[in-house]
Amino acid sequence: MAVSLRDVRSGAIVVFLLAIPILLLRSTIQDPHRMNGFDRAVHRIGAPLEAGVTYSARWVGSFFERWVFQARMLDEKERLEEQNREHKRQLVELAQLREENRQLRRALQMRDQVPEDLLSAAVTGVEQSPFFRVVKISVDRGDDYVRPGMAVLAPDGVVGRINRTHAEHADVMLITDPESKIAVEVARTRCPGILEGLGEDQCRVRIISCDEPVVEGDVIQTSGVDDLFPKGHPVGRVTVVDRKVDAQIVDVVPSVRFDRLDMVWIVLANAPEADPQAGKPRPRLPGRGLSPLH
Repeated sequence: MAVSLRDVRSGAIVVFLLAIPILLLRSTIQDPHRMNGFDRAVHRIGAPLEAGVTYSARWVGSFFERWVFQARMLDEKERLEEQNREHKRQLVELAQLREENRQLRRALQMRDQVPEDLLSAAVTGVEQSPFFRVVKISVDRGDDYVRPGMAVLAPDGVVGRINRTHAEHADVMLITDPESKIAVEVARTRCPGILEGLGEDQCRVRIISCDEPVVEGDVIQTSGVDDLFPKGHPVGRVTVVDRKVDAQIVDVVPSVRFDRLDMVWIVLANAPEADPQAGKPRPRLPGRGLSPLH
């Protein structure tokens, strides 16, 4: 088989490349005092080459080390970000549970403090327009117990009254509805008045037959004279007072935030009137036993 010039040249290059590290290694392990001229020349030429190879190897190693380190850091960053998202989600859930527990505690406290016969109902939605707003509630007992006109309360005060019922649901007309009218009084002076809705979370009260002036910040509460709303429940707070000749017209902001309602209470029956004889000693009646035989 004929050997081509190209094969000879390739073999020579391979031998040369293999000889270089061997010569460098030979010149490195020899005693410097016993080197001949060829070894000194190889050492002098190979020293920069060896330094360059060493530097290149260190640079490549450092590059891969940084690449591996960055890859690990990215993995650690993604893991920490995922943990952070999970912790934020848990914090949101805890905040929601804390708010629900707070509202339930307030509702239970109201149930214990209010003497009226109440029925709890969950708020399922709010229907609103520029002229009226209706809160929709779900009643467990349905329309067997709930009737139109029944008062609806919340822990913060009066919500409105039942407007209509259908199966296990009911619509509540809020006190801000223009068709709503409630008998109220000023908590500080007991001056009576009629509260009317103005829409857009605003109410107005006309105070009549009262010489005591109403001031901003006065609390308006139910008076109970309409036999619909129990006496003494807060309705709102006075913001503006307009004194007329024969009356005082005051603007009232409701004490209940209707957009934050989750649960309300329906008044099934008002508390009974207080017994005027309560606490007074009663005369003892003579016992009725067997009379002696004569």
